[in-house]
Amino acid sequence: MKLSCPLYLSTTTTGSCWEYFRVRRTRHSITDWVDVKWKGGVMGHPLQTDGCSCGVVVVKMAKAVMESFPLIPNVNFECSKKYMKRERRELALEILEASVFDEHTYCAMCAALRPPGSGSPITDWVQCDDCERWYHAQCLAMDSRDFKKAETGYWNCPLCK
Repeated sequence: MKLSCPLYLSTTTTGSCWEYFRVRRTRHSITDWVDVKWKGGVMGHPLQTDGCSCGVVVVKMAKAVMESFPLIPNVNFECSKKYMKRERRELALEILEASVFDEHTYCAMCAALRPPGSGSPITDWVQCDDCERWYHAQCLAMDSRDFKKAETGYWNCPLCK
């Protein structure tokens, strides 16, 4: 078989995973996943069309696998730049909302109440007009002019741009 054949690669990777779990059992007495019957396979999926959406594609595929487990899913979704941008933003918001992070108390950039570093604990805050998350002006590297502009006008955070 060719080294680039997906089924061949999947089968050899499966063998490597099984070997890893077997060695882990022998060395560390950790037995989870050892008795699983691993087998390779190929799952059809849309192809990424840009250089920055691989994370979105992988997460959408992982969700499909988890939702259809133990069956192999039929993964089909749009891969246009516009769709990927929207999905990336929704995924980021979903991750933030699922975290223990309190967006009304902590900075959405550094996830802290105080800005990082040894400077003054008092800092300027700016709120995104779309998602309403708060940011330390320092974490956004805003100078006083940019901060004043964001404070008085309409401002979008890095996630919403």
